[in-house]
Amino acid sequence: MTKKFSAGTIPDEVLNFVLNELCKIPNGEIIFIAQDACLIQVEIHHKRRLAEWRDENFQRDEKTFAALENKIRQEFSKLDFGQLSIKIQKGRVVQIERIVRHRFTGLDGEGI
Repeated sequence: MTKKFSAGTIPDEVLNFVLNELCKIPNGEIIFIAQDACLIQVEIHHKRRLAEWRDENFQRDEKTFAALENKIRQEFSKLDFGQLSIKIQKGRVVQIERIVRHRFTGLDGEGI
């Protein structure tokens, strides 16, 4: 059975899981993928730089994470088709990038 989430939202349990995983990622990115304004997939990419190899969890600053959670929800709510990518370097979020895709119908063929 496939579960479809409400348009423009990230369920609390998904976002909490992602924020907890964020504390374990020294370098990488987390990608939220939207289709028809609904979250359909989350990708978590860990990158380990050999020069900085160590196993550690990074400290979670609740005030910073609350602001990050709000920003993620705000940016994701603007997506119909596309992705929201959170870039992480040295255990810190350094960039949030929103890629918007537009679907075209009624042209030669359907879609892109």
